[in-house]
Amino acid sequence: MVDQPFFSVILPAFNRERTIAKAIDSLLEQSFENWELLIVDDASTDQMERVIAPYLKDQRIRYLKNETNQERCHSRNRGILESKGQYICFLDSDDYHLPFHLEVLFKVIQEKNQPKGFFFTNAFNETENGDRSERFCPPYTPNDPYTYFLRYTVNPQRWCVHRDVMRDHLFDPEVIICEDMDTSMRIVAAGAPVIQVDQRTTVYVAASDSFTHGDPKKWEKELFYLKRIFAKPVFKQLLPGKEKRRLLSMCYFHLAEKAHVERTQKAAFREALKSITLFPRGYNKQTFKPLFVILIYNLPIIGRIFQQANRLWKRMGKI
Repeated sequence: MVDQPFFSVILPAFNRERTIAKAIDSLLEQSFENWELLIVDDASTDQMERVIAPYLKDQRIRYLKNETNQERCHSRNRGILESKGQYICFLDSDDYHLPFHLEVLFKVIQEKNQPKGFFFTNAFNETENGDRSERFCPPYTPNDPYTYFLRYTVNPQRWCVHRDVMRDHLFDPEVIICEDMDTSMRIVAAGAPVIQVDQRTTVYVAASDSFTHGDPKKWEKELFYLKRIFAKPVFKQLLPGKEKRRLLSMCYFHLAEKAHVERTQKAAFREALKSITLFPRGYNKQTFKPLFVILIYNLPIIGRIFQQANRLWKRMGKI
């Protein structure tokens, strides 16, 4: 067992027998070796524990298993509280770190005289087929940190946070979606220094069964938890209204789009109206036109005329 590792890497996992080996291997391949890995199994029902078992021969790796499924925030918190490292890092079970991830972080931390701060690196995106591309990671704006964390997703696997800071600002178990946004902004609100490392050191894999890419209720859930985050007293008068409206407008747009496809006219009109009211130009440059079309097409009475005209046009095209 590593007595005093410099880094503790927390890996929460649930039913990831197919991908977790690659994540663990990416730690074993690190050029910087003074680390411990805490795998927190969130009551998996597949063969993941069997996949993990051979890795436990390495004394730097510890395996913890929750008795019941409690979501990743609880699992990360358990790992944080049982960790021994000076700095806490994270890794998701379907992603992986590049071999120099910890070494790069160690060098920057030393250059900064080991502050009690929040570091984050840049990253790559990768498809399940292995096609890699650069993730959009613009320079951090310390004069406007809340806009930055509201606008750009900084996943926990990019983080490296001093142990004391992380333990003072654990993940909120009541915020299981957008938890990275919530936790990072609470750390900023507490005054911890934030340092971006301008190197791509980790790879985010777009797994088809992940929340981001595979949950049919993604936008309903994201809307619910964004509202919960925005209502927190700690963020009162801190979060820019424009960015909050943009994010809510984004959720309503996708809900309108979904309702339009499902031909639930009232819901499509209602969600489109909410989206355009919150952000009249559309939450990004590409969405204004489709949003306007959804709104008009699903207008009561007028919308029916458009629908009937569209059906007639299609029938005529087949003649």
